[in-house]
Amino acid sequence: MTANTRLMVREIEAHLETIRVAAAGNARAELTELYLLALEREELATIGYGGDEVQERVRRLEAPEDIRATIRHALRWAARDERTHAVLARGLLLQTGRTWVALRSYGADLAGLIAGWSAAVLQHTVPGQAPIARFVARLITTLGGLAGKVPESAKDTLRAQTFEEFCRFQVGAEETAAIAWERIADRLAAEGATDPAYAKLATVAARIAHDERNHVKMLGVFLEAFPVGNILAPGIDAGRLRAGLTAIDPSFVRAAERLGARHLEERGLGHGGTVFVRHHDDLARAVPDALRRELRALLLETGLLEPLRPALARGGTVAIKTTFMMTYDRRDPSPHVDLVLAEELATILRELGATDVVYLEAPNHFDGMFQHRSVAEVAAYAGFTSPRYRIVDVGTDQVPHVFERGVGQDSVSRTWRDADVRIVFAKMRTNPSWLVHLSTQNLESLGRRLEEMLWHDRSVDLPSGLMMMLDTLPPHLAILDATHHVPDGLTGILGDPTPAHPGRLYAAHDPLALDLVAARHMGVTRLPKGSALPLALDWFDDPSPHLRVEGPDTPLEDFSSPHRNDFTILLSALAYPVYVFGGDRGHFWVPKMDPAAFPTWRSETAVEGIVRPALRALFGYGIPKELS
Repeated sequence: MTANTRLMVREIEAHLETIRVAAAGNARAELTELYLLALEREELATIGYGGDEVQERVRRLEAPEDIRATIRHALRWAARDERTHAVLARGLLLQTGRTWVALRSYGADLAGLIAGWSAAVLQHTVPGQAPIARFVARLITTLGGLAGKVPESAKDTLRAQTFEEFCRFQVGAEETAAIAWERIADRLAAEGATDPAYAKLATVAARIAHDERNHVKMLGVFLEAFPVGNILAPGIDAGRLRAGLTAIDPSFVRAAERLGARHLEERGLGHGGTVFVRHHDDLARAVPDALRRELRALLLETGLLEPLRPALARGGTVAIKTTFMMTYDRRDPSPHVDLVLAEELATILRELGATDVVYLEAPNHFDGMFQHRSVAEVAAYAGFTSPRYRIVDVGTDQVPHVFERGVGQDSVSRTWRDADVRIVFAKMRTNPSWLVHLSTQNLESLGRRLEEMLWHDRSVDLPSGLMMMLDTLPPHLAILDATHHVPDGLTGILGDPTPAHPGRLYAAHDPLALDLVAARHMGVTRLPKGSALPLALDWFDDPSPHLRVEGPDTPLEDFSSPHRNDFTILLSALAYPVYVFGGDRGHFWVPKMDPAAFPTWRSETAVEGIVRPALRALFGYGIPKELS
């Protein structure tokens, strides 16, 4: 431990003692201060590991590209850890419901982001490089120093550093973060003796402290490789670096480099393989015989079901995660998969030996606004009523589950977990913030309710929660319905009275490969940095070099991409913060429900009565054609 690290440890221990004394035995008050401390530090670390400045620093290292790529991936993973920790800390603060605590949490959040950016600029750029950014960063840190916000241990580090110096400083920062989370875990465990909720949180906090300790070890591996400055030590190669990181946490190394091609294929996501695409004009016209014929050809003639035959022949259970809970009026079938395809898929699976075919869906926040919005009621309304399958409500099917990677998810659908075969059968849809909503995203609600991972007071980030599910219980097969009534444009996921009719079906063993192909066909090539697909490429692996398309590999005709022009690009960039932080928790962005099937629990407020129809008219979603 260096002298500066020892100083940082003494500083955090003194600060924690100050918090303890000030709380005077009030556990809630002490935990509030501890969460605020953790939030600010986690946001700072997120920028420190994941910002463009540190990535550029790694690019300049005097080392082969495979070593630099390994370091970049490990740092991105550490940044992702820190981000999930920050989301949890913020969520715990906001869930108190106290206005003053909420304001302080936003302040801590902002302070961490600003401090992280300023430190990254000063540490990873040199005088003469990015002069404006360096001037602003220096001004911020100077003001922070005058306000007593810059610890003594950090003052000498706010300058251009070598990679070695950066790693040594981060070792101290991670040590202090681990100590803080260990204190949080201890306080939660003490309260957990009488409150199970605290006991559960204590386990999560201890896991976060373990993450921080792993980051210290990761930095130790980097320091072994770069003991002086930016120069690689003799005898260090990519294999040795990866072995050291894998021993700490396999997530620090890309899946392809850690598992190899064969094990990557067994894992299900990121290996690539063949994406099969069928096209027929009768699919676009929703001709039932064509729908059945093309689905059979897609699954049976391609051999996609061959690996699943043994499990099916044993009479096992097939769990199919599908989508129909955004249905608002049966005159607009764009929010759900085709009913003929759903029944035919169940028929094929039963012919191959399956004795129990289950379609899974999850409730959403509409059930708090409208009556009769249970999974069973919406399924019956939309027409999912075949004797060849049964419907299971994911919300009432939850069982506790321990996930190996990530923080936040703690339960999963029992039916999905225990099924002999798992299939995702999704509808091609657009999404204003993620741009696409395809097969991988269709699994986002298998654990915690979607809104618990979406609003500003969430304690788990939606993309990270989705990755945890995909990592632990991936589907064996992915099918994407892009036949008819495909919702396009900016807000397609909310229902589309003027949908596209591409006439296509997609299927693959690797849902990530399928989604990349489908997104490209939808005209989307650059996905938002924080959305699910880019995260999946990093969490698992990019299957692009190892996939091929059998069937049409061309853009969809007459399809409106969410990024079709500069204005929609701007709107999509604003969509996530407006939806999540707008204060309405989704109450404004509501399609026009069939009033006979889904009456409201209460009358619309005056604001809702103005905003809801205005948004529908502006963006053209959720209004059946006969009513538009």
